[in-house]
Amino acid sequence: MRIDNDGNMELSAEENQKLMDQLEIPVTDYDDPPIEIECVGMDDDAASFKATNTKTGKTVELVFDLLSA
Repeated sequence: MRIDNDGNMELSAEENQKLMDQLEIPVTDYDDPPIEIECVGMDDDAASFKATNTKTGKTVELVFDLLSA
């Protein structure tokens, strides 16, 4: 995962598919997935996010290591 210059989260294809699977998003919703992502914490080593399937309420935590600039 990386954050672009506009502050948008960019997931790799593998990360994206894993998220879709974890949130049980059907293939029919892939073009416009009902997902809300919010940052829940950052420290010196990692950033944590909560991803929610807005149709079902199912949530997962995403944790990404921070890379030095």
